[in-house]
Amino acid sequence: MVLPLRLVLVLGLIFCGGDGLPTGAPPETCRDLTPVHPGGFIQDSPPPYQVLPAAGQGRVRLILGSPQGLAYEGFMLVARDIDTGKFVGEFVGLPDGTHAIECDQGMKSGITHSDTDPKQNLEFDWEAPEDYIGTIIFNSTFAQDYQTYWVGVESPRVSVLRRSIDVKTVATPAPAPRTTTPPVWNPPVKETATGVADPFYDGCGAAKNCFGHPVNCVSQKNCQAAVSVLVRGDRYLFEVYARNSVYAAVGLSDDSKMGDDSVVECVNNGNNVGLFMSWNDGTTNTRIPTPSGSVQLDSGTVTDDTISCKFWREKTSTVQGRVYDLVNTPYYLLVAAGKSLKSGGIGYHADVKAATGEAKLLSDIGSFSAASDLLIRLHGALMLAAWIGTASVGMLLARYYKQTWVSSQLCGKDQWFAWHRFFMVLTWSLTIAAFVIIFVEIGTWSSETIHASFGVATTLLCFIQPFMAVLRPHPGTPRRTIFNWAHWFVGNAAHICGIIAIFFAVQTNKAQLPEWVNWVMTAFVIFHVFSHVVLTFAGCASDRQASHRVNSFPMKDMHARSAMTHPDARRDAPQAGLRKAIFGIYFIIISVFSAALVVIVVLAPISDSWTYLTDTVSNY
Repeated sequence: MVLPLRLVLVLGLIFCGGDGLPTGAPPETCRDLTPVHPGGFIQDSPPPYQVLPAAGQGRVRLILGSPQGLAYEGFMLVARDIDTGKFVGEFVGLPDGTHAIECDQGMKSGITHSDTDPKQNLEFDWEAPEDYIGTIIFNSTFAQDYQTYWVGVESPRVSVLRRSIDVKTVATPAPAPRTTTPPVWNPPVKETATGVADPFYDGCGAAKNCFGHPVNCVSQKNCQAAVSVLVRGDRYLFEVYARNSVYAAVGLSDDSKMGDDSVVECVNNGNNVGLFMSWNDGTTNTRIPTPSGSVQLDSGTVTDDTISCKFWREKTSTVQGRVYDLVNTPYYLLVAAGKSLKSGGIGYHADVKAATGEAKLLSDIGSFSAASDLLIRLHGALMLAAWIGTASVGMLLARYYKQTWVSSQLCGKDQWFAWHRFFMVLTWSLTIAAFVIIFVEIGTWSSETIHASFGVATTLLCFIQPFMAVLRPHPGTPRRTIFNWAHWFVGNAAHICGIIAIFFAVQTNKAQLPEWVNWVMTAFVIFHVFSHVVLTFAGCASDRQASHRVNSFPMKDMHARSAMTHPDARRDAPQAGLRKAIFGIYFIIISVFSAALVVIVVLAPISDSWTYLTDTVSNY
């Protein structure tokens, strides 16, 4: 009885264990990778073995080994699509002591051992299907010996895009202590969401570099325009998109400003998306013939209000006689979008014009910071203080208050003149400083936008005003009337141009101001005009009340033969108290308008700043 019992046990081990070590695993175990080893145990400790993938062109080189140098007698490995669970690709270049198995009929989608000799650091290749797009993971079982094995050892995830390979550097984390779950695929449970997630942001900061406008939009996933760069071996996959625009473009630059930049444009051609290359030369963009092999369109779509495209760019290319080496040279990224097209190219970037704050190697994954806009904010704050604040007050004093506070003087001058000169010199200084600052920021002369054109006009008119004042003729001379009208016209023209420039500044993407700022500006204009109307009627009433005295009607001193030598010239005109009260109210409200607008510009985008302030207060 003893001999037959031993024979039965041996035969049982042969047939039952045939699924295990001697000649490798059969196809039936592809799904759960669990060996049928009588007396064997699935280990729940962290596995001493690992699967290391490395990217190749259309292939993944795999190394099966142990960081501690432990050998293994058997193994099994399969490749699965992470989303569908299907077996993908084939194993090729198999080393001795291994053979492929057909997990799917006709496809060598698994590999296992063919002998029990100790093995270390086996190397072989996995080849992706020609048109496959997706993410795979290698599941494996390692048998240290017949009775000791680990099931469900996973590799880092591998992204495949038509045979272009990208390997995550960090493997899927395993729990500790390890609870072994055989790699049986189960469909992922999708959470119910109120909106559709934009796949553009998948992998930003982890697998690819992303940058967009406005500030912090990548983390909030709400960019108006953005670009991502994904490194695939020797090629770089760019994706650029913009909302409410007819084109989106990305440039490679040595700095955060426009000039000597290689630009790739994605343009809505009506029925499709066209890919073009252009060159930034200062403030102009010129389309150029695409150098052979430098860029290649992968896909392009126009859906609803969004244009997007993906294109490949080689690691090195020569554009306009200049070599762009994406592997070894860090670059700034420039992002632009707009609605206007010109003959043979794109128009002004009215929607988005943004640059990264630093140059980076595009293969260094991490977040991009936006270029500093401190000078832009300072320019806006100075212009607002000048043309909403000091200019408005100074001009009001000169127009309506020549016969108010006449009983006292300041520095030997009439009160109205001393304060008018103070406010207008301050206006001149603020304007010139703001102009120099924005010129330093842009780096060149620009009048491509309505805002810039009116800003230049404001600065020029403001600049000549003090020189005109220095050359003014003496009162009573024939040319004094010409000076009075010219001085009045240039000053008012500068003020009007300044206000118009501020209105158009709200619409620029650099300002990042909410649309309701236009209503704040409209309220200022209404209040400013209303104050002038009230003071004009007050001047007329003063004239009627005391026509024999010098009055405060605003145009009175426009003529050379004014009555400024009248004995009553040193007395306040009638209704001086009303004018003083109006000025006090006007000064306070104009100060509030100026301060509020300066704060809004400095803190822009105001929504992000408001969120930060409220969060800070609540945390405090």
